[in-house]
Amino acid sequence: MMSSQWPEIEVDDLVVLLLGAPGPSGERGRIEGVTRLEKLVFLIEKERRPPWLTEQADFISHNFGPFSAKIYTAVDTLAAAGLVQDSGSLAESTEDAWETEHVIGERPSDPYATRNFELTELGRRYYDALMQELPPTVSTELQEFKARFAGLPLRQLIRYVYERYPDFTDKSIIRDDVLG
Repeated sequence: MMSSQWPEIEVDDLVVLLLGAPGPSGERGRIEGVTRLEKLVFLIEKERRPPWLTEQADFISHNFGPFSAKIYTAVDTLAAAGLVQDSGSLAESTEDAWETEHVIGERPSDPYATRNFELTELGRRYYDALMQELPPTVSTELQEFKARFAGLPLRQLIRYVYERYPDFTDKSIIRDDVLG
C-alpha cells in the first residue's frame, strides 16, 4: 500500500526517474531511443511493480510488442516543459521510425532517426526533488534495474520482453524475426 507522504508518481515522473538514475556505466540523465524507453517502462511495471508508481502506462500489444501512447505524451510534455531534451539521431534500425509513422501518425524525416532523451539542468533538479520525496530504497532499485536492462543492445532487450511477455507480441510485425 502506498504511503500518503509519497508524491503521486505518474508516467512522466517515471520517465524522469529512469533518466536520472545512474545507468550501467554510471552515466545518468540519458536513454537512447523511444523503443528502449518504452521497454524499460514496461519492464519496471511488469517485473518491479513499484508501490510508489500511481499511474500505469496502459501498454497494449502492437507492431513492436508492448506499446504505450502515454510514454510518447510524457516525453513530449517533459520536453515542452524544458525538463527533457528530445534529440533525434541516426539509429541502426528503423523500429523507432516505423512506430512514429504507423502508430503516432507522423512521418519521420529520416527512417533511421531515433529519439534520444536527456535530462536538462531543470530536469536534473526535478529528479533530485522527486528522489527527496521517495524512500531511499527507490534510488537503489532504479539503479539496479538500469544496470540489468538499460545497457542491453536494443534487440536483446526486445527479445527479453518478447520471450517473457508473449501476450504483448501477438500483433508484432517483427515477432518471427526477434524470436527466430
